[in-house]
Amino acid sequence: MDNLYQRLDLNLLRVFDVLMQCRNVTRAAERLNLSQSTVSHALARLRQALGDPLFVMARKEMRPTGRALALAAPVRQALALLEQGVRQSAVFDPASSTRTFRMAVPSSIEHGAVPELVELLHRRAPGCRLAVSELVHSDYEETLSRGGLDLVVGFAGAGHLSPRLLFAPWFDNPMVCLAARDSGLPARLTPAELVSWSHVSTSTWGHNQILVNNWLKQKGRERHIGVWVPSFEALPKLLATGRYLAVVPELIARDFCRYYPLRQHALSEPLLSTYVLAQHPLTEFDPALVWFRQLLDEVGDRLCRSP
Repeated sequence: MDNLYQRLDLNLLRVFDVLMQCRNVTRAAERLNLSQSTVSHALARLRQALGDPLFVMARKEMRPTGRALALAAPVRQALALLEQGVRQSAVFDPASSTRTFRMAVPSSIEHGAVPELVELLHRRAPGCRLAVSELVHSDYEETLSRGGLDLVVGFAGAGHLSPRLLFAPWFDNPMVCLAARDSGLPARLTPAELVSWSHVSTSTWGHNQILVNNWLKQKGRERHIGVWVPSFEALPKLLATGRYLAVVPELIARDFCRYYPLRQHALSEPLLSTYVLAQHPLTEFDPALVWFRQLLDEVGDRLCRSP
């Protein structure tokens, strides 16, 4: 019996995988470090072997056919498994590695944890680099499976990441209230005291703000939002006016109180924001990521300690 699988060249599948990502022969050739004619020839061989055009030109872009779309995920996963096996065969040496670790994180982690992580990475693996992108509304399964990201920092209980990913708790951080230093507020605030002020709501993601709103709702309270901002950048100047409060993770508050005339106030009941690390099962045993997760655990332990 004619076995199509046995007749397929693995190199053709690599070309197919990159073409699915680039949708352009020239860009695929550059990424593969091959000539354009070589990539075109490989595509022709794939089309002949599979009996399908795989990609068709439409508005100056190569669009995948239904057969190509069906093949894309299995091919990506197979190649990722092979890559993982090759990586596992070698011991990761942080002192000599030049790997770039790629993460998606919420803005609180970018501000409160990434600088600490960069310093540790610089000391332990000086040739490695860190590429951080903003957490968005995505399940991230596909991005992690094709290596676009190594890890995603998400929120426990938020349900925003694919359940097929691997999850590990990172650290808990209490929510606290930030106010101008001379606000006259007590060290610990009740829900009634919180809602007596207008608030600044931070971040486009908003999970921590939803956490606060749900807690207040359970107490029969609702706060007034005076300003919505997409990040923490404008927060110090807004709070310095004395008109607003902001409920934020403590790792943000401790940093702002160090550099600005602000004061943090505990909530009358503990309200924890729990961060989790998510990655694809295909990279679970990647030696570099095993080492990197250990580095992240060290950062998480440090952030949990009192300043």
